[in-house]
Amino acid sequence: MTFDMSQPITFSLEEASLARAAEWQQLIQDLMVETDTFLIASMRDGDEIPVKNDAPAITLLLIAEQGEQSLPVGIGSIENEEIGVAILKQFHGAGLGQDLMRSLLDWAKLNGLSKVWLDVQIDNDIAVHIYQKYGFLSVDEKEHFTLPNGRDTELQRMILEL
Repeated sequence: MTFDMSQPITFSLEEASLARAAEWQQLIQDLMVETDTFLIASMRDGDEIPVKNDAPAITLLLIAEQGEQSLPVGIGSIENEEIGVAILKQFHGAGLGQDLMRSLLDWAKLNGLSKVWLDVQIDNDIAVHIYQKYGFLSVDEKEHFTLPNGRDTELQRMILEL
């Protein structure tokens, strides 16, 4: 299903639920075609079992609506204090990522988190700029990866004290 980009589209955020599970699974598959961010996360985490903490977690869906169409076109989450945001490319540049980030940070503060963190590809200038705009600071050494698709990239850990 595609949206007519010449016609108005409205956007909203909703907490991910089982009611939209198939739609957000499809969104993740579509995002995996557009970006290797999810591949990087799986390589970064490897076979490690993540340390589970009792911090609250949330997944928000960015919903686009046009006429009878209503589909998730972006996703944002916080789990174990790690924050992540991904939006389909056709919706980049409209400030939606910043809206999603702001909502996640507001949620984190309301739920008592003292910090959030993320890993960003250092060549993703737009993302780095947005994260710095919100006050994220680079920490640790950059980590180099050669992805299965042959692309080399470096990740930088960034932390935001709330």
